[in-house]
Amino acid sequence: MKAEISVMFNVRDVDRSVRFYQALGFDTRWAWKGDDGKLDYAGVGLGEAVIALGRIWDGGGSGGEYKDYQRWVKGTLGGGVIVNVELRNVDRIYDRARKAKVTIESRIRDWPYGRAFTINDPDGYVVKFLRSKGEFA
Repeated sequence: MKAEISVMFNVRDVDRSVRFYQALGFDTRWAWKGDDGKLDYAGVGLGEAVIALGRIWDGGGSGGEYKDYQRWVKGTLGGGVIVNVELRNVDRIYDRARKAKVTIESRIRDWPYGRAFTINDPDGYVVKFLRSKGEFA
């Protein structure tokens, strides 16, 4: 059985997040602007890996129907979650991250499962770039 998974990050500024991921070599797969001209939603990809980026909505109105959402997005975004991006040339992405002055959570090194490093994105999401000893070896 073939299965796929996608990930979406709620972010404070989609434009900023797109630029961040572009500096790492991701390209923009889609983008939707809001009435204010800023991006509401975009997808960035590196090979087959795609991250959707959605602007945190203020909920508008006074109905209160979005209180739970507002509580959720006001906390630590992505707390406790690491998103893995598997690829062949992890060293090239690491060099791009250093050049772009990205916050590197853990430097590149060899682990029992492969070669990897992790970064923090502008909203605090942790992304691990990995060349595993399996498929991408």
